[in-house]
Amino acid sequence: MTLSRLVTLALLVLPSAAHAQILGFTPAHATSEAAVEEKLKSIPTPDEERRQHRIFTAEPHIAGSKRNNELAEYIRDEWKKQGLEDIIIRRYDVYGTNPKSASLEMIAPTHYAATLREAPIPGDDDSKNPAISGAWLGMSISGEVTAPVIYSHSGNPEDYDLLRKNGISVKGKIVLVRYSNPYSYRGFKALTAQREGAAAILIYSDPAESGYTKGKVDPNGPWGPEYYIQRGAITYDFMVPGDPQTPGWASVPGAKRIPIEDAVSAPKIMALPLSWHDAKPLLENMDGPVAPENWQGGLPIQYHLGGERVKAHLKIEMENGLQPYYVVEGRIRGSDLPDEWIVLGNHRDAWVFGGVDPSSGTASMMELTRALGELKKQGRRPRRTIVVCSWDGEEVGLTGSTEWGEQFVDELRAKGVAYINVDEATSGPNFHGQAVASLAPMLEETARTLQDPSGKSLFDAWKATIDKEKEGQRSGPFDSGAANSSLADTRIGSGSDHTSS
Repeated sequence: MTLSRLVTLALLVLPSAAHAQILGFTPAHATSEAAVEEKLKSIPTPDEERRQHRIFTAEPHIAGSKRNNELAEYIRDEWKKQGLEDIIIRRYDVYGTNPKSASLEMIAPTHYAATLREAPIPGDDDSKNPAISGAWLGMSISGEVTAPVIYSHSGNPEDYDLLRKNGISVKGKIVLVRYSNPYSYRGFKALTAQREGAAAILIYSDPAESGYTKGKVDPNGPWGPEYYIQRGAITYDFMVPGDPQTPGWASVPGAKRIPIEDAVSAPKIMALPLSWHDAKPLLENMDGPVAPENWQGGLPIQYHLGGERVKAHLKIEMENGLQPYYVVEGRIRGSDLPDEWIVLGNHRDAWVFGGVDPSSGTASMMELTRALGELKKQGRRPRRTIVVCSWDGEEVGLTGSTEWGEQFVDELRAKGVAYINVDEATSGPNFHGQAVASLAPMLEETARTLQDPSGKSLFDAWKATIDKEKEGQRSGPFDSGAANSSLADTRIGSGSDHTSS
């Protein structure tokens, strides 16, 4: 509902009902605008959104996979039924990534073969799906190494400084780091390890950040169980987003490409994610100095920095190369200002099922497009043109949205008014809103008109969450980005498809 109202305010700007004030509207037009918004909000239903969500989460669908491409065709066909216009599937040939095989064995001081798989969750039949991959990180290079394992905390530059102070070099070695504490993007961890001369990086999920020390684990709670693996990409997309071989121009079929060796965003290091089940045997056998207190984790062991005692053999085979990604595009042409665009988008690809990221957002987006299509059929077009896109390859390097943006950069500069990004529409009970500073007041105004499942207004529930986080009892993924009373996080940064906008 928040998304529906946000889109309505940003682009419908149709005459509308009971609101004395709406930002950007005269009192007379605010009344008629509110009526249109109520009509729009009456169309989406939880049951239809639930049905759509199940379609998108029925099977794993990583970028470039047969299932993900089938979903592109499904979205195209649904948008046609809903009444969207100018629907097209655009192809981009990009440097993509897929796993072939991986193995990790501790060969000293004892033997342990890592499982590199997630155990099925009791009561969750989807977790038994044979199409679920083992552990892998997108854009890792292939390779094989036998080397000592060093614990490098969060894998940030200051962590290697501490290792050096203790006389420990990671050059040619395998570094084992945690996914957070403090948070840093896995690609930055990989780049830092690469710059330090490490042969490989293992990134594991410590229960201190995402496991049993936080609360009940799946299936009894939201936290990661013993075999939980966090897949992801290590692309250096914070340096150059999109296809590594077409920096600054679109990777349309036949586009010129630079050698992958020259690509700034392409990692040059082996990388693999681990569950804490597979990380624990490495950690509990390490020698070397005792790790500092703030490096200690949630496992019932004393963490050491490592040295020469723990040795491991790591082998990774990847299938990295050119593959097609598909962006689905549709629009509803504006009645008054058709050459002004509001772009709305969400990516389609997921590491596995994508229950939250991105399928909760895609299901919401599909209900929104259905609602907008219904209004169009009733003769109500938006003032401006709405361009809706289902991106591909976001998880690998923000690929589809970047390539599309590069292809249409001149039109976007001339016609683009705003971009609304959907990704994780539903994740837990706490609402967080992100927007550039100019849209933050509108987002908060919208929240005052909507009801939270708790029964409060969405604004009041949101404020309670932010107040709790400010007290140090962090319960959500974002901090408020404003120094004043604003609730919206205005430090939106990167990490999703709004980056290229």
